[in-house]
Amino acid sequence: MEDSQSLRPKQAACLVCRRSKIKCDYSPHENKCKRCIQLDSECIRPTFHAGRQKGIKKYGDPTPAFSNRKRKGLDKALYQIEQAIKRARTGEQNSEDDKAIGNLQALLEGSRAARSTTASSHLRRGSSHFDSPDQPDISSDDDDELNNTPDSNTYMSLHHHNEENLAIDDAENPLQLLARASNLRLSPKPISGLSPKLPGPGPGRKNQHAEQADEDPEMQSFFTAVRLNFDVGDDIDPIVMGLVTEEEAESLFAFFHGNLAHTRWGLDPKIYTPSFTRSRSAFLCTSIMAASALFIPSADALSKRLSNHCKTLAHRVIAERHKSVEIVLAFMVNVPWMFPGQHSTDDETCWYVNMAATIAIDLSLHKLLIPMDFLGSGSQATLARGDCLDPRTALAMDGFGQIEPTSYLGQRLLRRRERCWIALFVLERGMSLARGRPYTVPVTRIIKDCDRWHRSSIADPMDGHLISMAVLRRDLDGLLNTVRALCDGSQGISTDGGLIAQSIESAIVRFFDSWQTEWGLSIGTGPQCRLPPYVEILVTHTRLSTYGAVINHPTAPMEVRQFFRTAGLSSAVTVMRAAIQGESQLQSIPNNTTIMVSFAACFALTLSAYATGSSMLAPSIRNLIEETAGVLERIGSATKHRNGLSTLYGKYLRHIVKKAATTGDGQSQANTHPGPAAPRSGQLGTPSSTAAASPPIKSMGPPMSQPPYVESQMWPGTLQLSSMSDDQIAEVLNQPGNEFDPAFSGLSWDDMNHFDWPSWPNLTDFGF
Repeated sequence: MEDSQSLRPKQAACLVCRRSKIKCDYSPHENKCKRCIQLDSECIRPTFHAGRQKGIKKYGDPTPAFSNRKRKGLDKALYQIEQAIKRARTGEQNSEDDKAIGNLQALLEGSRAARSTTASSHLRRGSSHFDSPDQPDISSDDDDELNNTPDSNTYMSLHHHNEENLAIDDAENPLQLLARASNLRLSPKPISGLSPKLPGPGPGRKNQHAEQADEDPEMQSFFTAVRLNFDVGDDIDPIVMGLVTEEEAESLFAFFHGNLAHTRWGLDPKIYTPSFTRSRSAFLCTSIMAASALFIPSADALSKRLSNHCKTLAHRVIAERHKSVEIVLAFMVNVPWMFPGQHSTDDETCWYVNMAATIAIDLSLHKLLIPMDFLGSGSQATLARGDCLDPRTALAMDGFGQIEPTSYLGQRLLRRRERCWIALFVLERGMSLARGRPYTVPVTRIIKDCDRWHRSSIADPMDGHLISMAVLRRDLDGLLNTVRALCDGSQGISTDGGLIAQSIESAIVRFFDSWQTEWGLSIGTGPQCRLPPYVEILVTHTRLSTYGAVINHPTAPMEVRQFFRTAGLSSAVTVMRAAIQGESQLQSIPNNTTIMVSFAACFALTLSAYATGSSMLAPSIRNLIEETAGVLERIGSATKHRNGLSTLYGKYLRHIVKKAATTGDGQSQANTHPGPAAPRSGQLGTPSSTAAASPPIKSMGPPMSQPPYVESQMWPGTLQLSSMSDDQIAEVLNQPGNEFDPAFSGLSWDDMNHFDWPSWPNLTDFGF
């Protein structure tokens, strides 16, 4: 009987037995059950459906509120993997867990191999572009991997994989701590919420769980790390809008990389081609073309259209919160040739630089690119995790999650991030130095370790120039601290001011000579390794600012101030000479460099006004400033639509020179009254320790023979300083008869505004 019942197929109870709630008893060979035979009624049996199986968990095992038997499909697989990983961490794994983890690792390795194959095929295409000098474009139409928007899921998975094991104290701020906490993968919550003490699910509770499921992704997305937000689209693309054609875009990009890259560092010409730049940022694409159009005589209307579109895109970036490496570069590209505002301090230079710095820090451009596995091995124990970023995470953050960091293309894309931060550091320090503003971009580990960064097989030709200025601006703080310490230490009663001046001069000369020795061979030209005019102006202005800091320091002895006024005058003359001699290479001179040249002119004009009445120094300086003003005016009006800031500064220099010549004639009579001559503080470069006690120098005996370069003059009674060498300029400044007036000893830095010079060079912001 039991065998026959066990072999009988399972069938559902008939409708008659169901209504009577009795067992439906039937034989395999009968079409009706016993009840239906007795009632002589039709026996209707529906299709059989197996019910829920009983659980297979052993007695005593904890039963989760939402166990695995109620899951199916992908949810069930994910749950099994999650539970297996949890048990593996606690050492309670079993054979099923090992099998699940092994299957997961096999899937991941297969996916990684597929990504590597895709990246390798793309690398082969990209390498052919890099190796060909005629076509360095890495973003052709079939290279969809670079033009696609970033996959947020790829970035989030990589970001979680790299940061899930980081200590909490590595978080730099509370927002980063929240973002890191949001990456914790919690197990799914029960759907029904059943428990022995809770009621069963109802319609209201189902809706509540559905709303909670919708809210969790939104909350998790809110607290994740920063994501890119590209400023691209047909409504803002300059080519789609009809502002330029594709042929014009190619020509403008080639002009920028060939003629403007030496003054606006930061862009790799092999990466930033028109097609690649369009796919990343309309702001950068338009900015590059607008900058090129400024210097093309026939591009008047085109320049106006692109410049107006640039302003629109800049405000759109702020309003829409766009963020990318290319937007940082776009802000920097606009800074050098920005149109003047209604006032000398009314342009948007500082605003653009600060916006670029804000976005750059948000994108972690200031962090070292070091694999977290390498960092965790202990080989880089001196580096904090908060100062580092995994290269794979950086690429995924930029939208290149499919590119391998070790590939040729990956290395170039990572290097572009580092170059962007270094260029921003140099630009911001130069702007602050020219305008007397406090620094905002910090000296990070990238800047501290950048001395050999330009020595790479994939380096750009302009990387050496960029790093040379980064090193100079980085190490300048140490020099100023040394000068400050020497001045502060000279407050003793028996301190010899001449010795202090000699110590300070030795420190300054050693600093700049060391820099010249290191970088003159790398970026210099000719047998004498002459620096390019643009770099020479930046370096000499930095030296002039250092001398000005010494002059203005409140604890500097009088002998120190007197000596460095002569040294400062020499640096100011050298800045103007470099601008005059390098006019042909300074057609794209940036606005900040224009300010540096103009400040050097005002510095020299003010100091030369205190020379003795019989000296040719003052008229020679005025002659040099006239030449400098002409250079600035010609550069600022190279094209009729250039509207360069240098034109205004050139006119301004002519105005103050005329004013100085008028007032100088009246003051020269007062300066010739009998009185003791100003004590000389020593020759330029060789300060005398007994300068204060030396007797006045009088012009006695036969007149001294003038050097041969004095005979060729632009105007009678003046020296043509623009054609002299450094040694000749030093000889002129140290000649007897070129002493400063006694009233010069009381000159302070505030007197530099004597000729209405803007009060930007306020070195008190730098600790002086």
